[in-house]
Amino acid sequence: MATKKPAKIASNKKGTRNKKSCPACETDMVVSKILRDTGPSGMFWLCQDGKCNTLVAISGARAGVLNF
Repeated sequence: MATKKPAKIASNKKGTRNKKSCPACETDMVVSKILRDTGPSGMFWLCQDGKCNTLVAISGARAGVLNF
């Protein structure tokens, strides 16, 4: 009998093609899934700088700053 292979993650295949820099501080951003009680939830680009925390929607519109 054939065994099932595990699913591949699409983001690992794309490599460095989908990089984006933060519009506020020019640091690299990563795609993150954000779930919030108030405000929009979904997939956003998130700045890796701990002080900046700028959010940009996948479509490219600025979505503000992530507050912890």
